[in-house]
Amino acid sequence: MKPSFSAYLDLVRLVSALLVVLYHSNIRLLSVDKLPLSTHGHAAVIVFFVLSGYVIAHITSTRENTPLEYWSSRLARFYSVALPAVLLTPLLDSLGEAMAPQFYGDATTRDLAWLRILTSLAFLNEVWTLSIMSFSNVPYWSLCYEFWYYVLFAILTFTRGRKRVLWCGAVALLIGPKILLLAPVWATGVVLHRWMALQRVGRVAGGVLLACSSIGYALFHHYQLTEAGSAWLRQIVGAHWHQQFAFSRYFMTDYLLAIIVACHFVGMRALAPPLERLAPLVRPLAAYTFSIYLLHQPLMQFYAALFDGDPAGPWFYVATMLAVFASIFAIGTVTEQQRHHWRRAIHWLLASPAPQPMPAVVLGIDTPIGLAIIRDLGRHGVRVIGIARSEQSLGLGSRYLHRGVVRADDVIAQLRQLAKETGPAALFAISEADIMMLNQARDTLPGYRMMFADAVRMERVLRKELTYAAATRVGIFVPRTWHPASVAQADGAAREARYPVVLKWADPNTVAPLLRQAGMALEKAQHCGDAQALITALRRYQTLGRYPMIQEYCDGYGLGQFVFMKDGEALVQFQHRRLHEWPPEGGTSTLCVSTPVSKQLMRQSVALLRALDWEGVAMVEYRYDPATGRAALMEVNGRFWGSLPLACHAGASFPWYCYQALGLQLPTAASPYRAGVRCRFMTAETRRLLHLLMRPSPLAKRWRELAAYLTEFLRPGACYFVHDWRDPLPLWRDLRHSVLQRLREQRYQNQTNKAK
Repeated sequence: MKPSFSAYLDLVRLVSALLVVLYHSNIRLLSVDKLPLSTHGHAAVIVFFVLSGYVIAHITSTRENTPLEYWSSRLARFYSVALPAVLLTPLLDSLGEAMAPQFYGDATTRDLAWLRILTSLAFLNEVWTLSIMSFSNVPYWSLCYEFWYYVLFAILTFTRGRKRVLWCGAVALLIGPKILLLAPVWATGVVLHRWMALQRVGRVAGGVLLACSSIGYALFHHYQLTEAGSAWLRQIVGAHWHQQFAFSRYFMTDYLLAIIVACHFVGMRALAPPLERLAPLVRPLAAYTFSIYLLHQPLMQFYAALFDGDPAGPWFYVATMLAVFASIFAIGTVTEQQRHHWRRAIHWLLASPAPQPMPAVVLGIDTPIGLAIIRDLGRHGVRVIGIARSEQSLGLGSRYLHRGVVRADDVIAQLRQLAKETGPAALFAISEADIMMLNQARDTLPGYRMMFADAVRMERVLRKELTYAAATRVGIFVPRTWHPASVAQADGAAREARYPVVLKWADPNTVAPLLRQAGMALEKAQHCGDAQALITALRRYQTLGRYPMIQEYCDGYGLGQFVFMKDGEALVQFQHRRLHEWPPEGGTSTLCVSTPVSKQLMRQSVALLRALDWEGVAMVEYRYDPATGRAALMEVNGRFWGSLPLACHAGASFPWYCYQALGLQLPTAASPYRAGVRCRFMTAETRRLLHLLMRPSPLAKRWRELAAYLTEFLRPGACYFVHDWRDPLPLWRDLRHSVLQRLREQRYQNQTNKAK
């Protein structure tokens, strides 16, 4: 399509939408005078139909040339605006009618609201002799016609033979003759695009067609042929059936009008007016035409009722229409942004991933990490078998799980039995303890391809002193760190350190069993503000004979770089920033956002992983201070990390890449991920909020925290560690488990209080 003609079609689309608005605003309740150019509304709809057929024929010949691409785009286009329009209209009608019922007439369309909403969303309002109005939104009827023209066009384009005939017949039986009567009008646009002879029309012939079409429409409008054709049809079929035709009662003259419009388009395409300069202005406005068309009627009546002004003066009309267009602009801006999310979601729903040759076994599906692995692999066609610690596991509720089993006491024997049933499989493990156990049993699990690093490499990242030594060799800044072996050494470190400091275990997996035996909990990080607090904290471990390392606290925020290494190369890279943590001073990520990769820092991270001879997935975690630009290394996680759901939501499918490279031994080419995606771990995020609300702080600060917590729900495209509307059951399991756990804790507390 020539750029000049494309710009012209955008202009026609915009003008037609405004004529429809003018047509519906020509009610005496807004203005006592008849508005100029307000009688072209129906003709503008016919222009829309012809234009729609032309555009659909064009895009299927250029880019949407498969059923998947076609329906992903078309359904996204429809529902991104139709859904807000259908749900917003009854709300506006209820409010408007309560304020000023005269703008809604004597009869209301609020009865059977559920039926109106369902038929509107299924585009069934106008099938056969039905004419179910979508509340006050009269223009919605044309969408219920156009949708089925899209369906018939797709059948005729993408099917052949008997299947084409059967599907067309089935759709025709579903929608009935009323919608089919205007199908030739829509098809006129398809013919206009596909009839090659029309594209070879010269400038002279184009000028003649343009002049004839202009004169033809002037005569058509002057003699009011639309109403004349409708009256003629009523004489033929009678008043009852004429009423049943509803919006198709003008079909005989609509055919003539469609030919006039087609001739006009052929003439303008041949003349190719120099409109490219208008394109930067017209195209952004034309993007709102769908929103203008579907939203103007309910908004117009609502604001008329809200202002309830004097129709004898001009300001009531002007104020009402300004409010209408301001609202359309605000809503349309959001719907246009959401359309791309709709397209991706619909594309995923309609796409059938190719089945993969090897199943995957995931050990540890009780956390959002295991759930993210199940979802990512399942969406790529991998048959996933999950091993859970209990029947209440999150992962057992996922629809992407092919089979779920509860973990046996002898999990190695359980894995060997699974290997006999499934054959070769990719084995994923979540926790470091499980990875260490499986590494010890590698030789007894020959049927599995391990998706994690071997024992030697794991030791290098589990023992932080080895990690820090490698980081120092490659020039990465590491905060001052002490590894006390006695209280005396701890006293020395307490005198040297700059406060605050953080206590954390150099090898938490080794010390965890010892802590449990001593009746102490493993704390990921413990903050100490002065020497006395540090000594007090360390003395707790004196009977244990083991002490956590002491590390000076670094200002800034948590920044993680995720890398998948194979044969010394970083095949996949991702970066995120921690916005919130639990505890707030530093710990588990509760709200995080994907960010573009810092190339300089990533070079350091890759150099560190190479120094560790790393293979597989890893997260290099830093504390980044934007004031100084310095990134301090915290640790290297040699496993799938807690914020893996964020990476998967953003398009960095680390489980899938790992499965391809290590499981199938295939080359891995990572697709670019989306920056700016935010993801929340709601359980920990809520605990963080309650902690901040309960501790002493200025009231204004607590209100800001609460407002930020609630506002995050309204953010477009918000993602969550557990909740996913495509896979809802894990959220239910998580909520049920949280409630039951809280009840058990409360019951235990009550029993303890009674015993006292």
